[in-house]
Amino acid sequence: MALSRYKLVAQLLILGLLVGLALWEHLMRHYDLILPPTLLAIALLVAIPLQCLGHLGAAVADRLLLAGGLILCAVEAPGSATPMLWLGLSVALGFLLLPPLTALILSLAVVPALLVVLGDAYMTLFNLALGWWLTLAAATLTLLLDHSAKTSPFTLTPWRRDRRLSGSCIRENLKIEVARAAALDRPLSVLVVYIPQLDQASDQFGGHLREILSASFSDVVSNNSRQSDLLGEYRANVFWLVLPNAAEPGAIAAAKRLSNAVTAVTHPEIGSLESYSRVCTLQIDESAEAFSRRLEAAANKLLEPHA
Repeated sequence: MALSRYKLVAQLLILGLLVGLALWEHLMRHYDLILPPTLLAIALLVAIPLQCLGHLGAAVADRLLLAGGLILCAVEAPGSATPMLWLGLSVALGFLLLPPLTALILSLAVVPALLVVLGDAYMTLFNLALGWWLTLAAATLTLLLDHSAKTSPFTLTPWRRDRRLSGSCIRENLKIEVARAAALDRPLSVLVVYIPQLDQASDQFGGHLREILSASFSDVVSNNSRQSDLLGEYRANVFWLVLPNAAEPGAIAAAKRLSNAVTAVTHPEIGSLESYSRVCTLQIDESAEAFSRRLEAAANKLLEPHA
């Protein structure tokens, strides 16, 4: 599915909080404050299945959720006994839903805007400095957590650390999986995936954008694959997804699921990513070398219509 399980859980929790807030305002007879959380809950209730079906990009859903959250903070803060907590929530929302630099710029603007909404009693230099200090602290914490996630040594395999293996590493892992499948008499399939937009990104916008899109694609594969699956970049813009214990029907189902999930990766310059894939299943008594040749032939077939 296009929506990762972690983001799905987070959005369901937010949905529950919004419904709870609407019910609380109703019980407290604050009828003028019921509408914002109710509308946001309805929008999220519609967006979640659309994301799961791949009809709504995750980035679009995040922007809608952020806009609704900021409106909710602006509406709820003036009547709250602790309005500065809503200021902190608005800053946290930005860093949860946006890239760090974009979130920093937005939060620096949101802090004085929300203080103006709260009134002259809160529009002080102390509160403004406190809000901006909170923004810088959140930005620093986000960067530290992001750096820690990329460099943490407490991971079991390079696949889980770097999201994708190098070409030589995926070939070595394929040999190991072929030997394992033969010894245990278990099926083995490989999904050969071609992402044409990576060519376009590299040619028109340079290697930096290509690497961003490639990393996003790897994240999508990680969120929609099993722990035992292995992703490797076989060659530029062509990937191998090794599927241990997966026969051809299971691999075909995985290919369809991945194709739907990849469309969630979008960028203004190139739009949504799309993928072309072929399924190759290990034959009885087939050697790792012969299987690799079949995978290479499948990759060449994928590239032919786009040459």
